[in-house]
Amino acid sequence: MPINSQRKNNLFFPITTISRRQVLGFLASALFISAFFPVFRILFGKWMKSEEYSHAILVLPIILYMIWTKRTALYRETGKDSPIGLALAFVSTAFYLFAIRTQVQTLLFLSMCMTMIGSIVYLTGTGAIKSLATPLLLFMMLIPIPEQLYPQITFPLQLKVSQASEIIVRAFGIPLLREGNVMHLPGKSFEVVEACSGLRSAISLLTLSVIMGYFMLQRYTSKTILFAASIPTAIFINIVRVVSMLLMFHYYHIDLSKGALHTGTGLFVFALAIIIFFILQRLLERWESKAK
Repeated sequence: MPINSQRKNNLFFPITTISRRQVLGFLASALFISAFFPVFRILFGKWMKSEEYSHAILVLPIILYMIWTKRTALYRETGKDSPIGLALAFVSTAFYLFAIRTQVQTLLFLSMCMTMIGSIVYLTGTGAIKSLATPLLLFMMLIPIPEQLYPQITFPLQLKVSQASEIIVRAFGIPLLREGNVMHLPGKSFEVVEACSGLRSAISLLTLSVIMGYFMLQRYTSKTILFAASIPTAIFINIVRVVSMLLMFHYYHIDLSKGALHTGTGLFVFALAIIIFFILQRLLERWESKAK
């Protein structure tokens, strides 16, 4: 009888443990959705209104797919419940209550992410964070930049793009007068606005680099290089965009700063950025193959 009893314990103990985690996971998910549903609604509204984060609707299914591909690793996770995760969940809850009173939306979004991470660590252990590092990073990258910081980031970029564009256009022998981010040609003035600063492109390219690195590269070094290349690539394509507008107006009197031509130019330079990324990815992939 003791032997049979021991066998029964050994047989059903894993099932009991899995069932307990499933129940806790379901309860935690239900509580998380109930508590943070207003935050999700605010975040979704910002995605719909913001041109910088309109890609979030496309990225969310990719994040869910990444989590789905890790289901086996998460199911087999043998880490014990971590008190660190529970502590983080409590701290983030207090942080969330403070954010509600102060009505600072960025704090609301960050507290939601902290609660998510704390709950995952508590339920499945710290090993799950390593498995879910990329989808968690992608989700955090969808949190909009605070509106107070946006001008402080975009204006220096506008000046850099304007300065570089001035140097290139003057190299063609074209008379150009620059006043800050305003470029004066004979017959028309062009302003390098926030959309041409490169920040919008940088946000999209940073997201794209993480996705490409996850699915197409193996080494963390290669992924980091691709990620780091996002910002200079974004600045480069916006310089190309501004220089193209100035040259086309000077030589052919075609105004690319308005209407469908402006939109088409933006799509063209972003396609150029994607081509640059795929070339860099292929080079990094070959480097990984040689390094094996």
